[in-house]
Amino acid sequence: MTKKLMFVFAHPDDETFATGGTIVRYARRPDCETVLFCATRGEAGHPGTPALCPKEQLGEVREKELAEAADVLGIDRVILRDYGDGRLREAPFDQLVGDVEARIRREKPDAVVTFPPHGISGHPDHQVIQHATREAVARLGNVHQPFLYYIVIPQSTGIIRAAHTTPDREITHRIPVAPWRREIMEALRCHRTQHLSVERVFPGVLDGDWQLLRTTEFYQSAGKANVISSTELI
Repeated sequence: MTKKLMFVFAHPDDETFATGGTIVRYARRPDCETVLFCATRGEAGHPGTPALCPKEQLGEVREKELAEAADVLGIDRVILRDYGDGRLREAPFDQLVGDVEARIRREKPDAVVTFPPHGISGHPDHQVIQHATREAVARLGNVHQPFLYYIVIPQSTGIIRAAHTTPDREITHRIPVAPWRREIMEALRCHRTQHLSVERVFPGVLDGDWQLLRTTEFYQSAGKANVISSTELI
């Protein structure tokens, strides 16, 4: 029986920055499908230094970058919305929740992954999409309520790039991703306009060095979860 994992994020590149290894891990399984819901086109970001495109074209360019990264990661379907980068709080919340809920009902994933409430970086868009995803899953009731997980960074890692970490005792699942670090690197490099962020968060990746990339991605269950194995989400 085919399994399905759905990722719900705010911006192009969130999928790779946060969960690239997990996506590849499951995309490579013959019995699993992966789906990405991205709420914005990332048009409020920086076009690079020097600029790789005019600012007014950034949304279009980042849409293409996302498609390239999704291909590298092996994502089966990308659902890209245009709620407004940096303005997700201004979007009608019920509309956003309904959109995510409708997609979950259509896809019927076994598990949904999104940000934790603090959004890791503290970005308001991250926090809004988390809230909307949690509410969308809750509205499903018992019809088809998937496992829900938050991608998190444990306090013990000492990673200073995250504005918010999660106490280690609250982490429920640890997904090994070491075999797919090269794919994470290649997907990160697809987000060319975001090279400043990539280099800041993942030093050396733009030069082809993936050795320092994470070997584990950490999750916190937010309701129903796989209790059989702490190294598998589904």
